[in-house]
Amino acid sequence: MEAGHDIRAVLCGDAIFANWAARANIPCMASVEELSSFLKTEPAEWLFSVVNPFILPADVLGQVSRGAFNYHDGPLPRYAGTHATSWALLAQETEHAITWHRIDDGVDTGDVAVQRQVLVTPADTALSLNLKCYEAAVEGFRELLAGVARGKLSTRRQALEDRSYFARRRRPDAAGILRWDRSAQDLSAVARALDFGPYHPNPLCLCKALVGEEVVAVRRLEVLSRRSGFAAGHLLEIHPSHWRVATATQDVDVWFGSLDGQALGAQALASRNDLAEGGALAVLSDDQVRRLTAIHEEIAPSEDFWRQRLEQFKMVEPPFVASAAAEAPAHRWQSSSWLNSAALAELSANDRVEYLITAWLIYLARITGQAELQLGWTPAPKASRGGVQLVEAVIASAVPMEATIDLANGFQEIHKAVAAECAQLRQRDSFARDLIGRCPSLRQIEALRSQRPWPVGVAIAAESNSGRSGSNSPGELLTLEVCAVDGRFRWHFDASRLAPDQVERMTQHLQALLCGVLADAGQPVGRIELLSAAERGYLLEELNRTEVDYPSQLCIHELFEARVREAPDRVAVVHEAEELSYGELNARANRLAHHLVGLGVKPDQPVAICLER
Repeated sequence: MEAGHDIRAVLCGDAIFANWAARANIPCMASVEELSSFLKTEPAEWLFSVVNPFILPADVLGQVSRGAFNYHDGPLPRYAGTHATSWALLAQETEHAITWHRIDDGVDTGDVAVQRQVLVTPADTALSLNLKCYEAAVEGFRELLAGVARGKLSTRRQALEDRSYFARRRRPDAAGILRWDRSAQDLSAVARALDFGPYHPNPLCLCKALVGEEVVAVRRLEVLSRRSGFAAGHLLEIHPSHWRVATATQDVDVWFGSLDGQALGAQALASRNDLAEGGALAVLSDDQVRRLTAIHEEIAPSEDFWRQRLEQFKMVEPPFVASAAAEAPAHRWQSSSWLNSAALAELSANDRVEYLITAWLIYLARITGQAELQLGWTPAPKASRGGVQLVEAVIASAVPMEATIDLANGFQEIHKAVAAECAQLRQRDSFARDLIGRCPSLRQIEALRSQRPWPVGVAIAAESNSGRSGSNSPGELLTLEVCAVDGRFRWHFDASRLAPDQVERMTQHLQALLCGVLADAGQPVGRIELLSAAERGYLLEELNRTEVDYPSQLCIHELFEARVREAPDRVAVVHEAEELSYGELNARANRLAHHLVGLGVKPDQPVAICLER
């Protein structure tokens, strides 16, 4: 605009830039489809793709009369693809570059219009190198515009035989876990390449370390000038804030954090893993590295899906949790025996599983009054991951399952939606456990700092001797486990907060709901009878039998005063932190009575008294 050009429209997913466009009276498109429709009626000569998350199809590019250019944060043809600055740091490059290139049919393959060098220092992180690239990109853009304006823009073909490409799903080795038998410079490169600063999302993974049986984040790593000569992974010194560790070359100082982004005390970390100075940290084998890398890259394509779902975190909790839950010192896990639903006997195993899960979600919607549910979900374990150590330390064992239950609908309609959700969960698999620590938007949700943020969960077992217990189930309070082979189910629950007889009642209600569904699948699920005749009679009749004999010749205040004489110090009234004994309450009532008498109030004369609660 400063150079006299006219910006016809922008397409962006960034709120700050959209606000700027609105203030500048520039139409702001929200989708590629909207931009395509706009260009059919509003001609444009040039299109510039700048740090662009959208994929622009051929029909959009074909509507621009003179051409389109893309900004790339790498020196094409090398470092094509995504996250070029991090891959350059991992390769310990001393020079980098940014590129403005024409957009063609390939990914980052178009002719180069402008390229500017960027120096890489030994202290650069992904954050600082990205900022250097942005500065170079602005200057390169001025050069590009000048060429466009003069009509003398020169481009050159890329030497594609020198091309290297980094796919969006590609991830650093071993999910970012440091290998102490590598050089200190290699370890430093990993830590800096994965340091995007505290305010920017990290699209790759956190730099991590294997400490005892757990994986923790590495917040900072400094290479020292000295070399102790001890074996790689030797724990040289433990300080309150950091450890000193031997590598294949120089020693390094390391600061740690949790995978959800919180700082960890170095001494506390050592104590809980029974580590002392002179101890040894585990060194990953080549096979472990290969398998962890493959699993991490396998789940990478679904990361944006899980991030968006986690940002909409919800909790559902049954209303019959014991009120003393907060005082319970620890979980007291119990598991029920495996159960069959006679109502589902004629169905296939897969249908039995989906019917059970659908009925469970309907039941939760009915007892909680919540239509939109989010539960913890643990799928049946993948056979390909059997025997791979550290998988659960690196990959989340529970993911959010979502369902919207309209109690006015019939069972089949809800079952169809639940089956689609189950299929999507199988396809999406899981997400890296460090995703919470990598996304500022997720770090703000305190519940997500727990490995099991959902009170209620569903787990799928590959067989009925799954070995699952409450401690490794997705629900922090209650989990329904369903066997994929035969459709049997059982409960895992915290008996310190959930009574076994309540779990038994839930089982009866679930069975009743399934019987009602098979009797009439078209009826609204909110009307299916859950209670047996005996339970309904107990709730409506037995609990309401409140008749009791009392000395009817006495007035109510006389009965109260008799209670005062029996136990004057016993608590009579409680409100929040305030308590009154029977004696105190009687004394206050007497003071009020004397005050009213002084005002002229006579016996049997109605008086309105207004008090704060």
